[in-house]
Amino acid sequence: MSSEQKSPFQKIYEENYMKMYHIAFGILKHRMEAENAVQEAFVSIAKNYTRYKEVSESGMSAICITSVKNKCIDILRNQGHLSEENPEELILYNNNIDYEPELHVERREQQEYIRYILRKLPKTQYAVLVLKYYYDLSNHEIANQLGLELKTVEMRLYRAKKKMRELLEREGYESK
Repeated sequence: MSSEQKSPFQKIYEENYMKMYHIAFGILKHRMEAENAVQEAFVSIAKNYTRYKEVSESGMSAICITSVKNKCIDILRNQGHLSEENPEELILYNNNIDYEPELHVERREQQEYIRYILRKLPKTQYAVLVLKYYYDLSNHEIANQLGLELKTVEMRLYRAKKKMRELLEREGYESK
């Protein structure tokens, strides 16, 4: 089927499925549950699709990511696996590291420290870093999402990373 023959919803599905699956698998750590979460998220998006007609492509991507993350949280709550843990703290899947408890604890400590440093950043810098590295948006998508020029996003990312390095050095953090 040519791209002209595809429905707008079908294009959204094809453009976002793998990103959503990766996020769901990272949270749930189980292939079938991740696929179910993605499908449930798309069903929810389809039911409310008329509300999203004016949303940009990057905005739709953010809606898809948020929707699948919320479905994963629902699944974890229903299974009794979600404690008081903040959903933002859920560790995403990394296929380069085998699961080892020591690595898990070390990564958790690093994440807590990074969140501590992130809270010290100005909101404008915090926002671009979260959109870039947590939601995995491109600089163009971030610019569209925030209504900024591309150069402004690039400068904010540069300044945010520089400020993070300074804060980390000032706090005496050493990466391993």
